[in-house]
Amino acid sequence: MGSPRPSFRDTVARLAREDRLLRLQKEVDARHLSALVVKADRPVLFERVRGFDLRVAGGLFWNRQRLASALGWQESELGTRFAVGVRSMIAPEIVMDAPAQEVVRTGREVDLTELPIPLLAEKDGGPYISAGVVLARSPERGLNAGVYRLMFRSRDETGIDLVTVSDLRRLYEVHLARREPLPISVSIGVHPIEILSAAYKAPPGVSEMAVAGGLHGAPVPFVQCRTVDVPAIADAEIVLEGELQPNGWTEDEGPFGEFAGMYGDLKANPVFKVTAITHRRDAIFQLLQMPWENAWLGAAATEAQVWNVLKTAGVDVVNVAVTEGSACRWSVIASIRKRAGGGKNALMAILALPDTKHAIVVDEDVDIHDPTQVEWARTFRVQADKDVIIIAGAQAKHVDPSVRPWDLEDGELPMTAKMGIDATIPEGIAPAYYDRIRHVWVDDVKLEDYQ
Repeated sequence: MGSPRPSFRDTVARLAREDRLLRLQKEVDARHLSALVVKADRPVLFERVRGFDLRVAGGLFWNRQRLASALGWQESELGTRFAVGVRSMIAPEIVMDAPAQEVVRTGREVDLTELPIPLLAEKDGGPYISAGVVLARSPERGLNAGVYRLMFRSRDETGIDLVTVSDLRRLYEVHLARREPLPISVSIGVHPIEILSAAYKAPPGVSEMAVAGGLHGAPVPFVQCRTVDVPAIADAEIVLEGELQPNGWTEDEGPFGEFAGMYGDLKANPVFKVTAITHRRDAIFQLLQMPWENAWLGAAATEAQVWNVLKTAGVDVVNVAVTEGSACRWSVIASIRKRAGGGKNALMAILALPDTKHAIVVDEDVDIHDPTQVEWARTFRVQADKDVIIIAGAQAKHVDPSVRPWDLEDGELPMTAKMGIDATIPEGIAPAYYDRIRHVWVDDVKLEDYQ
């Protein structure tokens, strides 16, 4: 039996009905897929790609509005609604009816060149699969889901980016120490809730796909893979099955135009050996275009993490936002109803999150979506020697050039310094000193009466 929750193609069909999808019927050269997605003012469905039997969809998450539309949510709900899903999880269920296995190719039939894998940026080291949800099984922590880029290498091999801290990296390190391959599946073309949840850094023991089930209000359907002992998302468009080879960080991967908007260096990474490709008969390949699609997917998950960590710390949260200039991940602004010392407590909680590099906390009278108001609070409510927190030696990502990733050994993890700014009204200063100017008798006159 199939799941009552919608699939990727249901989302594409809904966007078409709502006139939020650009459908291109004319045949397109696969080399131009990325450029056309970037130029379009809405998500794109390519009906015909020269030399390939599959359709391609891309641009679903290019900005905050498109992400919300793809999810079927209000923009204002992105962080808060995701946080609710974390608290109301529904475990996945195994099903027998799996559209993702309508076509099965194994052994010598495996050929990644049959997929319209695009070159995304000018300096990329090769074509990349960027929209795959990777599932791997941990004996201690259960099933883990994440989103990892895969660089095309050959008919049955890709690179996989495991240079930063992740549950998949930890699991791979365990298998590498035993010289054992790690079985994984890669589900391409899944509902936006699944890829959004997979991008979420769930606490240990929390299933990302159970979070997705909570957001759907129905379990995510899994099907057992044909060649490896791990499940895949049953109604995905395409599934790659295979193993991460126990050779460590030894093969060139990259460069890659990262979601931070800059190119990452050539890196050494593990290799993914593909043992099967399964797909729907009329599959749609999803293109996840850097930088903004990846950035905005991370935005909702990051905002949800901030909401949750602040509530856990006992902070009365009013609103949370990531900043677009920080690729929707590194910098966070939060407004709170402050108690004594609450600004500093909020900063410590936010900066404990793995991706957050900078945080600003303001009072509830400041609109965090208005950069001018945030700058006003930072200017007039901050004394740098009292209200700026610096934390050295914290976890970082290679895509941040300021951590000098080129100085690291292959497989070595980077570190960074974090900064928090308490832009709330300082203790001991009466709020009346921050009363905003209100012009006299402004409600008593109408300009049009004098025109």
